[in-house]
Amino acid sequence: MFSTHPNNANLRSIGLITDFGLTDPYVGQLKGVIAKKAPACQVVDISHDVEPFNVAQAGFFLAASYEHFPDDAVILAVVDPGVGTDRRIVCVQIDDRLLVAPDNGLLSLAMTHTWTDVRAFDLSRAKAAPKKVSHTFHGRDIFAPLVAWLALGGSPGDLGQEIDPASLLSRAWSHPTLSPGQAQGHVLHIDRFGNCVLNLEAGCLGSPQTVHMISPAGGELAYVTTYADMPEGAPGLLEGSQGFLEIAVNQRSAAKRFGLSMGDAIDLTWED
Repeated sequence: MFSTHPNNANLRSIGLITDFGLTDPYVGQLKGVIAKKAPACQVVDISHDVEPFNVAQAGFFLAASYEHFPDDAVILAVVDPGVGTDRRIVCVQIDDRLLVAPDNGLLSLAMTHTWTDVRAFDLSRAKAAPKKVSHTFHGRDIFAPLVAWLALGGSPGDLGQEIDPASLLSRAWSHPTLSPGQAQGHVLHIDRFGNCVLNLEAGCLGSPQTVHMISPAGGELAYVTTYADMPEGAPGLLEGSQGFLEIAVNQRSAAKRFGLSMGDAIDLTWED
């Protein structure tokens, strides 16, 4: 199925997101397969340091990153606690970009935060293509040759059936709850500075002066534009560079200040 090049006249860039880390040989093997199948395609590492099994964090990396790639890029995101089971292998097409992942909710945030039409395809047939498949490493044996084939011009519709995007597995962290003066969301990611990225899209609260976090830890957050708008050591809420709101403390760790961890539910209130 992947033995021939569909059309290498229009090569696509490939982006990679995994929780494989760089200590083990897994990333190198995955990229080696891509290099063997599609040697002329540019491969960009978005991140291989997703927290192990953290589908929400990978979903955030994907949603925040895919628009920065060329219009026809193929983005592979493999955080796959269900590897080897009957979970589907799926592809979402947003404009001309193709996002490939296991159907475990990883794609749901990207679909929620797009304003364009989304098409989805079940590409589980790809499991039958390789001659030898490890039940524990579909990233190397199935996903890598699949994305190489797509990057060489393969069409997802030629491999799998188009499906309703609403049939893909969704997660609570993809759908924050918003009402006048109140929001309930989740911490998707904590960056190396201790900033806590929420699943609340930038601008969704309007322009309050202050926001009160009532759980899991209480505190007043100034609604600011830049980190420097807060006095050193003071907390705030701002629209981060990734398109989502983040809780920050100027030159300190917000995660340590408020005892926050990835996955925590957040309740915010403010006056309109």
